[in-house]
Amino acid sequence: MTNESRASESKANAAEFASDEVRRRYASFRDGYLPPAELIIDPRLAFHDERATDIDPITYEVVRSKLWNLNIDHGETLRRVSGSMIVVEGYDFNTSLLTGRGEGAVFGPNSIFFAGCADLVVKWTLEHRSSNVGIADGDIFIQDDPWVGTNHQMDTAVFGPVFVDGGLFAWVYNCAHQRELGGTEPGGFVQDAVNVFSEATFMPPIKLADANGVREDLIDAWTRRSRMPEVMVLEMKSQLAGFRFARRRLLELIERYGASTIKAVMEQTIERTADVVGRRFSSLPDARWRDERYVAGAVKGDHQLYRVCLSYAKVGDRLLVSNRGTDAAVGSFNITPGLLRAVVMNGLFPVVAYDQYLCGAGLLRKLDFDFELGTITAASHPSAVSTSLGTLVALAQAQLLASKMCSGDPVLASHAFAGAAAHTASYNGMSGIDQYGGHYHDLTLDTVAGGVGAFNFRDGIDHGGPLYATMSPISDAEKYERAIPFLYLYRREIAGSGGHGRWRGGCTIASAWVGHKTDASTIASGGLIKSVTQGVGLAGGYPATGGYQWHGTDTAIRDWFARGQIPRDPGELREMAPHGGLAEPKRYDNALGVDDVFEVLPNPGAGYGDPLERTPSLVAADVANGRTTSAEQTSLYGVVMNDAGDVDESATAATRSKHLAARLAAARPPRDPVSGRSATIGCGCLIDGVAIVAGDDSAPWLACVCCDQRLGVAHAGYRRGCAEYEQPLAALGPLFSDPEPDTGSSLVFRLFLCPQCGRAIDGQICRPDDDPYTDARLIAAPSTEWP
Repeated sequence: MTNESRASESKANAAEFASDEVRRRYASFRDGYLPPAELIIDPRLAFHDERATDIDPITYEVVRSKLWNLNIDHGETLRRVSGSMIVVEGYDFNTSLLTGRGEGAVFGPNSIFFAGCADLVVKWTLEHRSSNVGIADGDIFIQDDPWVGTNHQMDTAVFGPVFVDGGLFAWVYNCAHQRELGGTEPGGFVQDAVNVFSEATFMPPIKLADANGVREDLIDAWTRRSRMPEVMVLEMKSQLAGFRFARRRLLELIERYGASTIKAVMEQTIERTADVVGRRFSSLPDARWRDERYVAGAVKGDHQLYRVCLSYAKVGDRLLVSNRGTDAAVGSFNITPGLLRAVVMNGLFPVVAYDQYLCGAGLLRKLDFDFELGTITAASHPSAVSTSLGTLVALAQAQLLASKMCSGDPVLASHAFAGAAAHTASYNGMSGIDQYGGHYHDLTLDTVAGGVGAFNFRDGIDHGGPLYATMSPISDAEKYERAIPFLYLYRREIAGSGGHGRWRGGCTIASAWVGHKTDASTIASGGLIKSVTQGVGLAGGYPATGGYQWHGTDTAIRDWFARGQIPRDPGELREMAPHGGLAEPKRYDNALGVDDVFEVLPNPGAGYGDPLERTPSLVAADVANGRTTSAEQTSLYGVVMNDAGDVDESATAATRSKHLAARLAAARPPRDPVSGRSATIGCGCLIDGVAIVAGDDSAPWLACVCCDQRLGVAHAGYRRGCAEYEQPLAALGPLFSDPEPDTGSSLVFRLFLCPQCGRAIDGQICRPDDDPYTDARLIAAPSTEWP
């Protein structure tokens, strides 16, 4: 072949690559990017693939720890340079180190789903920027496109390649919440959005810097959208500072240990994580677990309930994740397919990869995805995606489903827990003109200070925070008061707020504020409709309330101040502002002037297990500590005290037996009743409370673990063989409210009871006329479960 013909062939191949790249790129812009099994990268981009084969265990652990600490220091550098309260005090960011081909070897412990998008962003850049504009040493990219890979437009990624000897060796990545990037609502959480065009504009990966330095024209283009451009410049530069620090540290490690050693450690970390996760999946039965729930609050004035579905199908050492059955995208609480993938990872980490240094690529190697596009949790462009509400709904669902999946395993069950803080999201962004005449936008993170759900061996953690981050503090009240023109009236623990169960969910707090030195300040009452709680319990545990938001205007607060008084709790706040009431859902401009007050109750944790199985002495201690009322002690937990103030064991046992019988008598009988009890040795558990037992004809059955009552054929599930006991949500406690005024639909808490012994096996929040869906069943033929 002549040089001329080679050049002609090369030109033709480049043209074909470019044409295919454009087609794939615009498909990702419409439906969201999920990387193919093999990336399609411009062959002119060289990689550094040399990997050592003789790494000893000590070197491996030392280098792996150094990579972890480098990544932590990357985040601390970003945080200390940033001027944003949500970053500095709320840790609303994350960092990651990735291989040259975009596999995430190390994630940070902050907002974990941010880093769950890191490999999407880097792989998209490899596929769609390697040809044009190219990827070279010294490049830094920036992006905030949700369909490429981020939570919403404000969560901005700054990332770039690290080259060694002319080959692409690794990527350094960070993502941080930037406070104000435009849109019709200050702060960018557009509650009333029906499509993306009323939200802040966003950008796919663009080259912010190259070997010649940062491009000021792109900084101007990025910050020009904002109501606070000077602030945004500082926030962007903090991300640049973190990136440059991490890249320099990584190059120092490469120089010290050698590129092939660092590469080997990164790839071994991924391989070992995949092996550990695969073995844990293998310990579970081949089965399918599913969660279906209702959510409300798509846009202001929308009172409909929408269905969100998620299923995990496990065969061998792999897990297939699907959202099929979820309603079509609507209003402002949608998320993209890439983000659903990220929150599923976030929900699985603490249950099956809790000891793996947050190595995302290793977990991903054992996951397959089957997403129905155009839905609430896999929205296509131009659906609205700015509010983060769908993120927290999907995360609560992913975490609970992972916990249910592992709840029957003797080892993994200890890592399972019920619904945790931020499940029924609230958003309280504050905006306006401060006392100095300048525009401001900020928010506290009190809304994430709810409780962690109960475990199978202990109570949940009181005001322990959300699942999405292992570090998510709410900071000191004084620091927020320094940044926002308001004053705290109180931040108080609300005793007894956690969900009931054999183990009790963690309690939450209540925070209240009053405007300070300005009457041009507002606060949002955004989020989901709170009466439709997402705080679902496990194994018969009761749900947690969705919380509330409360607002009072033109109050007597200044008179109280003049008398030297401050409302100390919700009761005194309502005494001071008798004309206040629940804040209007999804409103962003509630007055927060000097006479206006606002209160939020974040989400508590849900319960685990039947309350009638709670140790009586724990119930007595709960009453003494204000965690449970004396009425609930008897009516819900069946605990009776004697005249000396001690638990009366015999009376308690008798009362609990009566409660079990009364529950069964009031329950709907099984829809598909099953006779007989298992008489053979069990084969493990499908979920906590449901055993897999051999049948007479070798086909397995599902049975109650307490009394061996058969509940159904294992391949069909157990729920239709249970009695169903229902209570209105408002009857679950004083912090719950009736969803019907908000949604036009009644919702009940349905307990599935063993029809023989009356034990609560599981629970569901549903309409009274809903058929029970199959939440857990064995897989008969794996080929029918995989698409």
